[in-house]
Amino acid sequence: MATEKTYTQMRKEFYDSFEKKIVPKIKPFEAERKKTRALATRVSAGFVLLSIILSLAPLFVPFTSSDNNSNLPMLCLVLAWLSWYFFKKNFENKIKKQIMPIVCACFGNLKWSEGSYPGGHVFKDSYVIPRYNSVSYDDIFQGVYKDVHLDIVEGRFTYKSGKNKSTVFQGILVKLDMNKKFNSHTIIKPDSMLHMSPSRSLKHTVLEDVKFEKNYDVFTNDPVDARYLITPSFMVRLNNMKTAFGVNKVSCAFHYNKLIIALPTNKDVFSICSLVKPIDDSKQYYIMYEEIVSILKLIDYFKLNQNIGL
Repeated sequence: MATEKTYTQMRKEFYDSFEKKIVPKIKPFEAERKKTRALATRVSAGFVLLSIILSLAPLFVPFTSSDNNSNLPMLCLVLAWLSWYFFKKNFENKIKKQIMPIVCACFGNLKWSEGSYPGGHVFKDSYVIPRYNSVSYDDIFQGVYKDVHLDIVEGRFTYKSGKNKSTVFQGILVKLDMNKKFNSHTIIKPDSMLHMSPSRSLKHTVLEDVKFEKNYDVFTNDPVDARYLITPSFMVRLNNMKTAFGVNKVSCAFHYNKLIIALPTNKDVFSICSLVKPIDDSKQYYIMYEEIVSILKLIDYFKLNQNIGL
């Protein structure tokens, strides 16, 4: 079996690959970036100008101040942001298709895709995030790292009921193979006052650690297994992970030999190709690299590649 790369080796390989392999691939797209920025600017500016006109219209045309028209200026501002985002993401995905095989090669057995994730049912089945009926996926990484199978999924999950639609989760979901074998289902969620279980089959379980109990709710169909899996060291790592990833809340599920972690964030993670920076601006690519590494480190963090307890 090949020797695993250290984080220092991966970082050096990525930096070398950026200069020697990535920059030559993306340099020819600099002219297209400028054209895309110019088009995005014109469209966004048009919506902003329209918003200003609609805001001032009631001063000159009184009948335009009806309730139906009062939201139009804000709608135009939203469209201005969405149009810029649309142009940026389209350009970004074109570049990612060119370079992500090179990026993933620096991490070993890892592959990137976007837009489709057939394994998404596990997020619904595990109840690691609230109930949803619509999802849009962005970046997806799948592969093996340190002999642990993993999926890293960036997505936005929504629930629509009638005319109402709300985002129930946006961020990163990580699915990891466990080194412990179990046939139970346990969920750890941020503490709630009523301790409402997401499923009738999962009962609220009180653990002995008072501090952990104040911060989290545990629901399980096997209290013995839950106590076996949620060790004191796991509790410490889960608490520390919020700080490490800069999130206020974190949820996870032990779901039939899988550990699924939900990291909510409004940030566009793994983002590159800013329209206002040169195409070969290295900082944005290095940030993307560090974001991928921070997820891979979960395997070390939870010792998933070792045949020992959590």
